[in-house]
Amino acid sequence: MTGLRQALQGFVRSYHACDALVAEQSAWCCGIRLESQDSPDVAHLEIEAGRVVRIASAVSSCSLVVRSELAVLVDVLTFRRDPNEAYLFGELTVEGAEEDFMRLDYIVTRLCAQ
Repeated sequence: MTGLRQALQGFVRSYHACDALVAEQSAWCCGIRLESQDSPDVAHLEIEAGRVVRIASAVSSCSLVVRSELAVLVDVLTFRRDPNEAYLFGELTVEGAEEDFMRLDYIVTRLCAQ
C-alpha cells in the first residue's frame, strides 16, 4: 500500500468518526482523484450520501482532481499541513466542480481544526 493510500485511509477514518460533519454532507456524491506529481501514487475515492464508500486505484469518473507533490498530499491528509496554504502558494491544484472543491475544503479545514 502506498503512502498516499495509507494517509487517505487515515483521513477517511477521521472523517467518518465525526458524525456531525458526515451528516452535514448527506447530499454530497462525488468522485475524487488524488494525484502525486512526483511519484506514481494515485488514489480515488467515491463519496455517496456524504460517506466515503470506496477507496480504489481507479474509478469510472471523477468530478474533482487534486494534484500536488506526494509529501504535500500526505501532510494535508494527516493534518500536518493546512490545505489552504498549499493551495494559495500553488503547491496544490484542484480541478473540477467548484461546489465539490468547496465541500472538500470545508471538510479538511474542519478536521484540521480538531
